[in-house]
Amino acid sequence: MKKGFIFIASFLLGFVSLWAGGWNNTLMGCRAISMGGAFSGVADDPSAIFFNPAGIVFQKQNFNLSIDGFYVWPTHEYTLPTGKKAQSKYNSPLPQIFMTYRMSDKVTLGFGVFVPYAGGGVDWKKEELGTPFKSTLGIYSLTPSLAYQVSEKLSLGFVLNFYRGVLSVDTEMGSFGPMSEEENGSALSAGFGLMYKPTEKIGLGFTLRGPATLKISGTTSINFGTMKLNLDSDTTFKLPWDLEVGFSYRFTESFLFSTSAEYTMWSTLDKVKKTIKDVPLSGDMNVDEVMDFENILVLRAGFEYLLPQGVFLRAGVGLDQSATPDSALNINNIDVDKVTLLGGIGYKAGKMQIDAAYAYALGKERQRKFASFGLPLIEKYNLNVFILGIGVTFSF
Repeated sequence: MKKGFIFIASFLLGFVSLWAGGWNNTLMGCRAISMGGAFSGVADDPSAIFFNPAGIVFQKQNFNLSIDGFYVWPTHEYTLPTGKKAQSKYNSPLPQIFMTYRMSDKVTLGFGVFVPYAGGGVDWKKEELGTPFKSTLGIYSLTPSLAYQVSEKLSLGFVLNFYRGVLSVDTEMGSFGPMSEEENGSALSAGFGLMYKPTEKIGLGFTLRGPATLKISGTTSINFGTMKLNLDSDTTFKLPWDLEVGFSYRFTESFLFSTSAEYTMWSTLDKVKKTIKDVPLSGDMNVDEVMDFENILVLRAGFEYLLPQGVFLRAGVGLDQSATPDSALNINNIDVDKVTLLGGIGYKAGKMQIDAAYAYALGKERQRKFASFGLPLIEKYNLNVFILGIGVTFSF
């Protein structure tokens, strides 16, 4: 019986891999995203709270409110060593809100509620994998910010990130029946931004987002025959340092070009620590799952063009590296290099602006080679994502 409990717990622990490489969520602000997400050197609307908080001080109006939402259609694809393909399609909404208020000529305050990491999951069907497996993770942030205008050309910005993480897992194993996990927890981080405008046409931005250690706690439910156990559990992992630099150039009053480079230090996520407490006949079970993620570079570029009728046309492109080594690839952590095509339109009328955005991320298939019973085997992984967003901004 003891071996049975240990086997079940170990089975569930084997699925605690998180979406580290796929966690980076820069879906902030429909205008920014439709310009390729290259916004740290522009940062002139409320979504600057995420991209570069120093930029909010340069907004023309005293009060600005943006309400945006994205809907994400991801397709995770896994090819078994037998050649059989399985797909997970778990769609998810990502709402967000940003607001800024100019207190004085020098100081502007801001506040944002958004999802900077994860915000999705996987849903594998039993008929495709032999075992159903559904797992979701969301890390949202409550982010107060402050920007100070040092001079006409230079400003500084500061943010606090109050993170809240929510993890949910549902699976089953043969005759043992369903197993589930529900955990949540909090963490605190901080960030810094700098905006420098040497001329009216040029914008230079720098953003630093600090790391955090997130510990989420809750209940893991395990079935052993007709017996159901609700055990206390917790999961601990680290969120990365993130550095971003951006450049923008306004060729004319109507045409704005921007580009950015983001360096995310996912090497902070070397392992995920999992504990299931008071397992019968075993006591606390502790597992450190080795992740060994790598630092990544993300490049973006985009433009915005204003038509005489108050209509904005926008487009951009992004190149995203994967952070996951081959050893950490699995059905709950499919992370691949991606090329992302983005675009959208906007319309401004008086104090209101409406923006729509789309993005399509095309993944590059990865393979993981391993041996089983002395036989060489190959698994294949891929990820494609389609995204639509719409937002409205009010300025007074």
